[in-house]
Amino acid sequence: MPKVDIAILQEHSGSSYPAPHDAAVAGRHYRCLGDAGGLTQFGANLVRLDPGAMSSQRHWHEEQDEFLIVTQGTLVLVEDDGETELTVGDCAAFPAGQSDGHHLLNRSGAEAAFVVVGTRTETDCVWYSDIDMKVETTAEGSCFTHRDGTPFGAAAQRSGPGEEAFAPISAQLTRSLLEGRPELYRACFHLPARVTPRSGEGYTLTTETAVHEDFDLYREAIVERGITGITREVQRVTSPDAETCIVEAEVCFFCGNEAIVEPFITTFRLERHAGDWRIARIISSLGHIKWSRGDAGIGQDLKFELD
Repeated sequence: MPKVDIAILQEHSGSSYPAPHDAAVAGRHYRCLGDAGGLTQFGANLVRLDPGAMSSQRHWHEEQDEFLIVTQGTLVLVEDDGETELTVGDCAAFPAGQSDGHHLLNRSGAEAAFVVVGTRTETDCVWYSDIDMKVETTAEGSCFTHRDGTPFGAAAQRSGPGEEAFAPISAQLTRSLLEGRPELYRACFHLPARVTPRSGEGYTLTTETAVHEDFDLYREAIVERGITGITREVQRVTSPDAETCIVEAEVCFFCGNEAIVEPFITTFRLERHAGDWRIARIISSLGHIKWSRGDAGIGQDLKFELD
């Protein structure tokens, strides 16, 4: 049957933007309607924006058309020449090659949503109007760089299935911890999930209670030190098989715009069950994070440690 059952589609969150540009899009959630229907010539996504969220960094495509229609709430379209309010039923079109960066903002106090449709081309270049970033797509994949082509960090790499799977999980982890939402934290994991520090004893999360206790451990430390941002910049992705990928990410904690720890490497093992990617194991960085179940904080030397 050609009908797409939206209710059963996995909802992704955040974006694959390199840090720190991903943080601004943490309140975006989307379902891939076109992929679910087997479409290959164009993509179609249902996008939901939390209050205060943006649809993307302001951008334009060299080779791909975009079209959208608002399906819920009120949104503000931002372009070079100013702002336009869009309500349910309003549409907007963005022809390929028109260098007028655009995005949508949800400035209301309620959720808003829209459907966006875009052509799929083998190559493309997306330019971001307000930040020093572009993304080029070739047959080999997509790569985010600065406008002059310089990669983001020494370990910048082309995106692939593993990185695409990790981006929404990373955004959801951040949101759950900063907003104090254990239900979002739980949804990031396949149980049993193993947590292994590179120094000290590890533990396995096997029950809902155990996951909640683990969440409380990190949430306590975040509140104690007033952490307002967490970034995870992917350094390397490997895929032992089609159902597993290993992501090494450089993690950093921020208070406002100031990093309050030295960046450290954490390894995430993602596993796919019934098409659903979730964390099955976390290996933390030696010398930066120490913890004990139910008791954690960040010491004066700006490292997690026991009280």
